[in-house]
Amino acid sequence: MRRLIANHIGRIRKVITLLSALTVSSAHGSEHWQLYTSTSWLEIHHRKQPNGLLQVKGQAKLKNATTKSVIRALTNTDAIPVWVDNIQSVTLLAQPESNQSLVHTKLNLPWPVSDRDMLTLSCFSKMDDGKYLLQIRSVPEAASTGTLIRITEIVIDWEFQESTSDLDITYTAQARLNGSVPQWLANKASLKNTQKMLHSLRSLLANQQAITTEWTLPPGDCDGF
Repeated sequence: MRRLIANHIGRIRKVITLLSALTVSSAHGSEHWQLYTSTSWLEIHHRKQPNGLLQVKGQAKLKNATTKSVIRALTNTDAIPVWVDNIQSVTLLAQPESNQSLVHTKLNLPWPVSDRDMLTLSCFSKMDDGKYLLQIRSVPEAASTGTLIRITEIVIDWEFQESTSDLDITYTAQARLNGSVPQWLANKASLKNTQKMLHSLRSLLANQQAITTEWTLPPGDCDGF
C-alpha cells in the first residue's frame, strides 16, 4: 500500500513539474496570434513579443503578381512615398552586397506622434523554387541625426511564394518607436499601417504589368544576416 501511495505521489509530482515548465515556457515566449482583420485576399494577425513589442503579420494573396514586381516597388525609393502613407523620403545610402541595401527613411507621423526616421539594412535571397525572402533589420549602432527620433529594433520579413497565377505574401514586422508614444497607440498604428500598405501594394501592382526584366535587387546569399 505504501509503495502504491508513493508511486501515485511521484506521478503527481511529475505532472506538476511538467505543467510548471509549460507555464514558464508560455510566459517567456510569444503569445498566440490574434486576428485583426480578414478579407477574401488578406488576413492580418498580431501577437505580443517577449520584449513587449507587437508583432504584426499580414498574409496576402495577389492575383497575377510576381516577386519581381513587389521587389521593384520596394526598391523604387522615389515612388515609395507616393503609395505608402506617412513616408516623407527614402534614400538609398549604399549596397554592401548586390543583394543588400542600406536605406535611410524619414517618416511624417500624424499628431500627436512626432516625426521619426529609420536606418535599415535589407538582404534578399531565394529559398526554393518560387520562394523568396526579403529581410529588413535596423542598424543598431547608428544614432539619429537632427531632431528626429530613431526607430529601433526593426525586424521585418517579406516572404514570397509564387504559383502559376498567384503570389502569396507573408509580411511580418515589429519595431520600437521610442519617444513618449503610448504602447497602445503604437500598436494600433502598426496594425492600420500594415493594412493600408498591403492594400496600396495590391492596387499598385494591379495597375502595372508584370516585370520580366532583370531584378532591381537580385537574390543572393543572406546566410548570417
